Amino acid sequence: MSGYSLTQTVHTHCASVHQAAKLAAALLMVAGVTAGLAESMAAYRRVYDSRHLQADCQEPGSAPELYAG
Repeated sequence: MSGYSLTQTVHTHCASVHQAAKLAAALLMVAGVTAGLAESMAAYRRVYDSRHLQADCQEPGSAPELYAG
């Protein structure tokens, strides 16, 4: 194998490794954002549910009627 061919092979291999590293970093970032969003939504839901539970407990008869008739 000539010096040029070896250099080209090494360069191509390094570029492939670099692209794989960039892809892995992007996937980890998406996973982190997704996990953060899921945690935020869970926290929002806990606050939302607790406020509605408090409102239901404080205001008797405030629950909507299931059947109007």
